Amino acid sequence: MESVKTALRVLEAVVESQLIGVSELARKLQEPKTTIQRCLTTLHDAGYVRPVDGTRRRWAVTNRLLLLSKSADPEPRLREIALPVMRWLRDETRETIHLMVPEGGEVVLIDRLDSPQPVRTVRQLGAHAPLHVASNGKAALAAMNEAEREAYIRNPLVSWTKRTITDADRLRQEIAKVRELGYAVSFGELDPEVHAVAAAILNSEGKPIATMSVSCPASRLPIELIPKYGVMVAKAAAEISRNLKSANAEVSQAAA
Repeated sequence: MESVKTALRVLEAVVESQLIGVSELARKLQEPKTTIQRCLTTLHDAGYVRPVDGTRRRWAVTNRLLLLSKSADPEPRLREIALPVMRWLRDETRETIHLMVPEGGEVVLIDRLDSPQPVRTVRQLGAHAPLHVASNGKAALAAMNEAEREAYIRNPLVSWTKRTITDADRLRQEIAKVRELGYAVSFGELDPEVHAVAAAILNSEGKPIATMSVSCPASRLPIELIPKYGVMVAKAAAEISRNLKSANAEVSQAAA
């Protein structure tokens, strides 16, 4: 069982870093190099990681994880229903669109539509960040019930950049503003040179099952553009929420 846990930790580390070597993995996970190499060999044989450029010095994940993730939506048909709306939002803003899901105090990137512009934000599928750091995370926090939200806020709030909100009372004020406006923002709080605006996607019970954001270089999303993009992303998230509810209602009716 411990070997399985170690292999999974190795896989997660490769997903986070990409193009990572055995020595770096050993330092990061505080495991012997022989253990790391054995795990990588097992994961390679199973089709989850691959050596880069034919060597075994650096490793990356394969498309197998992506294929698995696409069949593991937290809500049935989430990606299928979200994709047309994500395309609309990408075409309207010409910026990168992220679809993320809240999981264990973080948000995890499960799908992405890239900006057509040569300079754009790039995050790997499977990338994750604490709820208080990303615009997607703050959108999810704002849509949670008060007990869930407070349980998170009472934990230590780790800083990712000098702009990350780490004071609990200030975060509560920020979340109140998100609830009032209907969208959340991040001004370099996750990545110093990236601005983003996000809104929550809700299920039929009103719980946040996903979030969607517009993410771009800070220079292309100044403060004066935030309300415009905020309204657009909130509209898009609301449309996905409605379509999910309709799809689920049809499934329930058919089952009856």
